[in-house]
Amino acid sequence: MTFYSAKHPGFGKFGSTALGEEGYFRLTAAERDRIRPINDAVAWLAGHPAGISLRFETDSAHISVRVKLREPFNMTNLTQIGQCGFDLYVYDGRVHGFALHETVRYDFGATEYEVPLSHFGEAPRVMRKYILNFPLYQTVDSLEIGLDEDAALSPFGFGCGERIVVYGTSIVQGCSASRPGMAPTSILSRALDAEVLNLGFSGAAFMEREMGEIAGDRRPDVFLIDAEPNAGVDERMEQNAGAFLDAFFERAPDARTVLFSRILFALDLYDEARAKLRDHYIVFLKELTKKYKKLGCRIAFADGSKIFRGNFTEYTADGIHPDSAGMVCLARAYEREIRKMGGVK
Repeated sequence: MTFYSAKHPGFGKFGSTALGEEGYFRLTAAERDRIRPINDAVAWLAGHPAGISLRFETDSAHISVRVKLREPFNMTNLTQIGQCGFDLYVYDGRVHGFALHETVRYDFGATEYEVPLSHFGEAPRVMRKYILNFPLYQTVDSLEIGLDEDAALSPFGFGCGERIVVYGTSIVQGCSASRPGMAPTSILSRALDAEVLNLGFSGAAFMEREMGEIAGDRRPDVFLIDAEPNAGVDERMEQNAGAFLDAFFERAPDARTVLFSRILFALDLYDEARAKLRDHYIVFLKELTKKYKKLGCRIAFADGSKIFRGNFTEYTADGIHPDSAGMVCLARAYEREIRKMGGVK
């Protein structure tokens, strides 16, 4: 096999505007420096490549990955593959889209691994389209992809030219998805055949003005804001939301924007104060939406408490973070709101 750096031009690199720089970060070095004095956690979490993917076409019968991670697996509410692994999708007409082909299987105490991913060794050599999704909660210091040495290789992009940005919390980042391709932004990207940038920052989505600037600098066609699980635990959402939205619309005045209230948590069943705060922010976000509509912004409100039907606790891994079934429901809710706003024809 021949191993190629993931930076090789034969791989289409998507999910971040910082991929022209060293590493696989979701914010540029300048943006990390700007946000670090205000919210150091965001600068650190930007090194976790949630939502970043390679899209490539090859006739190689074998595909392997050679990976160096910053740290070993160490989380309690995320799988090893979700935190530190990769998964590989292949286009398959039988499912009318991209199907999961394989996930990495390695020594979960390791920070380096080399893993074969393709099952086409005995099949005819034909060009196939692949998506390789990056880890959700671990910095990738090095990634090489191994292909048959005589294999053809070329990048491919998206059928839809619209760019979607999703800003939010650990839920948006992908906790507790079973694997990288089950993060809500990755599910949404496959469903819409569009690039989706994941700006989910675990425990750190406080809607600072600077984050509104950073999101707006991406010039999205669609902007989804799902930050209440962090910004709405106290008064910070009320304090920050106006400046955050002002900064965003200064840079992306035509973006179709949706404000989501949070999903239901198991704690809502027996923590009265938490449930009242949730109800308070539903009212607040509705009023905020009305305010910016009057200013001419293309903005809508979506009630996140209605995303899970029936016994909503069955859609989470720990009472807060959606499992893979919950992530599918969340991504479908995102898609519905985007289509209501006239996005992705």
